[in-house]
Amino acid sequence: MDIKRVATDAVNEVIVIKVVNMDYKGQVQKRINEKMPLATIKGFRKGAVPKDLVEKQYGKVIKIEEVNKVVDLALSRFVQSERLNLLGTPLPKINENFSWDNEELVFEYEIGLVPEFEIDLEAKNNIIKYVVTADDKMIEEQVQRIQKQFGKLIPETVVKENYDISGTFNNAEKDINTPATFSLSIFKDKKAADKFIGKKVGDVVTIGTKGLFEDVHQLMDLLKVGHDEVHDLDIDVDFTIEAINATELAELNQELFDRLFGEGKVSSLEELKAKIKEDAESQFAQQADRKLMNDVTDFLI
Repeated sequence: MDIKRVATDAVNEVIVIKVVNMDYKGQVQKRINEKMPLATIKGFRKGAVPKDLVEKQYGKVIKIEEVNKVVDLALSRFVQSERLNLLGTPLPKINENFSWDNEELVFEYEIGLVPEFEIDLEAKNNIIKYVVTADDKMIEEQVQRIQKQFGKLIPETVVKENYDISGTFNNAEKDINTPATFSLSIFKDKKAADKFIGKKVGDVVTIGTKGLFEDVHQLMDLLKVGHDEVHDLDIDVDFTIEAINATELAELNQELFDRLFGEGKVSSLEELKAKIKEDAESQFAQQADRKLMNDVTDFLI
């Protein structure tokens, strides 16, 4: 057997393995001898089949199996002996002219070598490790969201500023037919919000999509349009009002605290705010760690 490395560039090589008859002949003959007492060919009793017929029927399959064992073992030992630091595993190259009938069998494997490089960890950088805190405004808004989420819906007949509106957005040209529920506070464009004030169930309100939100991606959630389309979306959509609801805010009491966090874990508004702050800042810390990792990775690359 002959095995060698052929470089194609600085980090890519091909391992070439040449296998000859003597590398596998002995093991093939052993397997054939073991096969003879069990061989069954029409016209011969079991175990009485001539050796040349056994070789003809089973020889090629056994040869393929034994050669593959020889090649796999040789490849593994070669990688270890050469102390090759590989990216991934060797990939066999397809040779359309390969034939198992050849006296000399040639196998080629492509390998990728881990490149050598140095990292200057003392280099100047502008990487920042952020520590994000939950301020009072955010905590108060979260308390209100909790009260609204667990509050009682009260059907109304006319839209007012703080009411929730349910209905369907439509635009035939863009094939938009999307149900949605929202409050008017989601809109960046106050003129769009004002169009809904005083409207009733069954009324249709037409608004433009351009400049409707602080973050254009909110259109993806509201209208269910694709990411590639949403950035340049500048159309009018009709919203048919199907329901109007006010919300009676949930009372901040022990029953609500227990539903949120489990029995007895929070027992006052102050403890609720402290819990909100703790949970929010824990999420912020995870996000800050991810950003730090991304920034460090970009810097090192």
